[in-house]
Amino acid sequence: MLPRRLSLLALTLTIALLATATARAADLPLLRSFAPPFFSADVVVSMDSTARSTVGVTFTVPYSELNWTRTSAGYGAGAGFSVVFEPDSRGRLYGDSFERRVLIERYEQTRSPRNNLLVTRKFDLPPGRYKVRLRVRDLGSDLESEASDRLTLQDLARVPVGFADLQLGVLDSTGAFTVMPTRRFGLNAEDFGVRVVAFDRRPGEWPRQLQLHYRVVDETGTVFTQGDTTVSLARSADAVLLRPSHMDLFIGSYSIEVERVEGKSRWRTTRSFEVEESGPPRGRDYAQMLDALAYIATSEEVDGMRNLPAADQAAAWEKFWRRRDPTPETARNEYQIEFFRRLHYADQHFSGFGPGWRSDMGRIYVRYGPPDQIEQRAASSTTPQLELWFYNQPFHRFVFADREGFGRYTLVQPSGE
Repeated sequence: MLPRRLSLLALTLTIALLATATARAADLPLLRSFAPPFFSADVVVSMDSTARSTVGVTFTVPYSELNWTRTSAGYGAGAGFSVVFEPDSRGRLYGDSFERRVLIERYEQTRSPRNNLLVTRKFDLPPGRYKVRLRVRDLGSDLESEASDRLTLQDLARVPVGFADLQLGVLDSTGAFTVMPTRRFGLNAEDFGVRVVAFDRRPGEWPRQLQLHYRVVDETGTVFTQGDTTVSLARSADAVLLRPSHMDLFIGSYSIEVERVEGKSRWRTTRSFEVEESGPPRGRDYAQMLDALAYIATSEEVDGMRNLPAADQAAAWEKFWRRRDPTPETARNEYQIEFFRRLHYADQHFSGFGPGWRSDMGRIYVRYGPPDQIEQRAASSTTPQLELWFYNQPFHRFVFADREGFGRYTLVQPSGE
């Protein structure tokens, strides 16, 4: 497996409210479209003081996905949005359709990976099960894409104490919270913060002190950091903020769990997130990552970094990736992000005698990316099962054989790769 802080597991979300009787809020991952215009959407369940469910939908459309036209004031673009909640009971539909336009001064702003069109809408829905259908239409090209999933809204009015969905973002030095609806963090991961709506309808005085325990774990369940904190709740259904400590996370996928325990009662909610950029790995992670870097680096580069004292490793790591950054004028290193995405995919999908990225298929995938064409040939009495990978630009053909019949493919052609 990858080092503890490097695994890039596909993004998933599980939200559970545990008490004397279990209650559940939404159970939706981050929704993504699979055709242009590409977008993501975060669906968050909140509530008012009466515990009535409110579902918020935040669309994120990168500027690069929109068709921009020049105007006298700069460059303009726009998108149309559609949100539909279709109940399983086949009753009335809930949702809305709307448009949003944006005007910017310079064309280079349309290409920046950090510029996005963000749109949020909130909906009051009764408890029940729904199909969620989201659509985005680029107003300049009329291209339209969609994403869908299922949503279950629990009747939280029957639960005396609990949480709604977590919202993830960053907290600045003044305590101001900014939501990150993509749940993707970079160097700002050290300012990671959580906003959660807590409700407590039991009789008693206000404000109330909540004793919370938090844990940040990777996809294997290994705890990266944890701690206890006390927050003040002014009234039921108010939002409270939480800042975990020691959030020096390396590239990878994580989940944060927030738990409140009072006697035998327990309430917990969890949200996943991803770190795309970070500082260098440390200790054993650094040593193991050099083995993976050998797929894309020269032997001189790897040996040079391996022989460095610990105090010089961070600078060498940054220099290595800076030389390969296709857009050095931006804070985002697309080459580095793509490398770790490939590494994660290889680790999860290719079998071998160890981590998937160490297998023959994993090595080729990390070096060349996903093949343009895959051909499979069934085993015969004289030949094993074969899988052929084709790359078009430049042309490469790799032949893998499952000699043992257990799905562990080894490279047979070209033998010198």
